[in-house]
Amino acid sequence: MNPLFVNALDSGKVVVRRWWYNQHSEKDQVTVQFFQKIKAPSSGDTKSLVAKAQGLSDGQIVSALFSFSRDVAESFLGSTEGSFVTGGQPIFAEDFFGEEVNIEVTENFTPNPYSKSHEPKMNPGTGEIITMYNPETQQEDPVYRHTELIAGQADHVFLDIKASNSVHASIGKFNSNIDLSSIAGK
Repeated sequence: MNPLFVNALDSGKVVVRRWWYNQHSEKDQVTVQFFQKIKAPSSGDTKSLVAKAQGLSDGQIVSALFSFSRDVAESFLGSTEGSFVTGGQPIFAEDFFGEEVNIEVTENFTPNPYSKSHEPKMNPGTGEIITMYNPETQQEDPVYRHTELIAGQADHVFLDIKASNSVHASIGKFNSNIDLSSIAGK
């Protein structure tokens, strides 16, 4: 991997990862993929071991896609297709937009309505879909992660899966066949 790209990610700023001409758009668009290393709560037991193994310490790398007109992308990136992962001097999103830019993360129970392929979050170690108690449906539902490129500071919304599981377990259903009168006075 391009060490300049790795260093750019380590800065905490949003970095252009790659870009390509969008063959599916009728508007002559280039899709640009941005990456950012953010601090985020851990997912249960994977907190330190996975992060250390991946060299992330206490951070996560998140990505967001953004569409640009072909002319704007070409003038800034020099082409309609490319990548900084293997070479070249990476470009920061703030240089592109002329202001602070961040990737904002929102987790909820709803897949992206504009995507036919939005998959729920998965445990990278086991491949299992991450679920959480949803008070609206009163059941365990898949958790979806949404990312958006925004101007200014990000206001992340992470679902606390670990806390949810322990709270849900403590308020779960009880066996109605238990005679509570025998333990009520103790």
